[in-house]
Amino acid sequence: MKARGHYYRAGMLGRSIVTLAGQGGTSFVARLQCSACPTVGERNMRAIMPPDQIDRKFQQIGWTVDPHICPTCLSLTHKERLKMSAKPSPDAMRAQAQMITLLQTHFDVERGAFAKEWDDARVASTTGIAKPLVVEYREACFGPLKEPAEIVSLRADIASLERLHQESVGTFTVEVASLRSRLGELSKKWTA
Repeated sequence: MKARGHYYRAGMLGRSIVTLAGQGGTSFVARLQCSACPTVGERNMRAIMPPDQIDRKFQQIGWTVDPHICPTCLSLTHKERLKMSAKPSPDAMRAQAQMITLLQTHFDVERGAFAKEWDDARVASTTGIAKPLVVEYREACFGPLKEPAEIVSLRADIASLERLHQESVGTFTVEVASLRSRLGELSKKWTA
C-alpha cells in the first residue's frame, strides 16, 4: 500500500531524496532501500518528480516497489525465495518482539522522539533487525520522528529574519534609486 504524499521527500517506506548543489545547478538523487538486503539504489534527477514516476525509474533498472526489492534479490531462484518467505524462525520472532518492546520503552509517541542515547540505529543493532525495517515499523506503528520545539522555533526565527532582510533590501534599493534620480536631476542643473 502506498503512502499519501511524497514519500521520497518525507523519507518514508525506505525512500529518500538528497539535494546536491553543483556548478550546473541543483540536482537530486532518489534513493530506495531494498527491503530484503542492505542495498540502496540511486537514480539521478534534474528535478523532483512525483513519487510514482520515481518508482518507475527504479522499475526500469530492475527493482520492484512495494515491497521494494533490488535486482540482485529478485534474481534468487524460486526455491531460494520460497525458503526466505517461509515462516520466520524463532530467533526472528524474538528479535521482532524485542524491537517492539524497545520501541514501546524508549520512543515517546507524543514528542516523536527517542529517550536519551536511543535511536533507530541502536534498536536495530540491539535486535539484529535491519535499520530500514526498524524505521519503517516505528513510523507505521508509533509515528514519525518530530523535531524538538527548540529547533522548530529556531527555524521560524530564521525564516522571519530572512523575510525581514528581503524587505529591508527592497526598501534600501528603492531609496538608493530615488537618491540617484535626484542626483541625476541636480547634476543636469549644475552642468546646464
